[in-house]
Amino acid sequence: MSEVAGVSSVVGGKNKIAELEAELASVHAELRTEKERYRELRHRVRNDLQALATLISAQSRRLEKPEGCSNCAMRLRSAVELHNALDEDDDAEICMSSYLWALSEARRKAFDDRIVGETLADEDIFLDYRRAQCVGLVYVEAVTNAMKHAFPGGARGEVHARLRRVGDRLELTIADNGCGFDLANVVRGDGLQLMRGLARQLKGEAFFERLPQGTLVRLEFPEHVG
Repeated sequence: MSEVAGVSSVVGGKNKIAELEAELASVHAELRTEKERYRELRHRVRNDLQALATLISAQSRRLEKPEGCSNCAMRLRSAVELHNALDEDDDAEICMSSYLWALSEARRKAFDDRIVGETLADEDIFLDYRRAQCVGLVYVEAVTNAMKHAFPGGARGEVHARLRRVGDRLELTIADNGCGFDLANVVRGDGLQLMRGLARQLKGEAFFERLPQGTLVRLEFPEHVG
């Protein structure tokens, strides 16, 4: 009798395991389906943003003062590039050298090669989506600020950016060779406040310096957060 009970118990256990495995397989299938839907949605959003940025860039060429449209186009293109970076691997961290290079291309397209300059980053720097987004937004804001204050009226100029590792911290610098601006007068400006807020999200700091010719924006933050 005990042997029969033992066999029944084993059979029951195997059946329960089979049921759990079937449920787990069903959950995995649902997750794959939802992931594909998410990718498709993100793909559509990216394409819509790209189309809108192209349209705005085209419209800006018809304006006497295209800076506002160009700034908007660059912000849209930066969002597109973040989606592109995610498409490489949903689960991986974002390679910052590739991402910042893509942002520099977005800058070039948005401002019709009016602003030139190198954008460099150490090859082995990788950040998660949220932190990469913050760094990218600081870059975009620094460039659009330069367009507004350093190169007004459609002037040509240079903007150089560098992301590097300094000890256990990362440092992003964006320098322009424009006419500069009075930091005392714009210290409360929306652009600078936004960059400071992004720096706080990274548990870092943002600094703004007047150069002999131009302005330097420096973002410092820890590479790893606990």
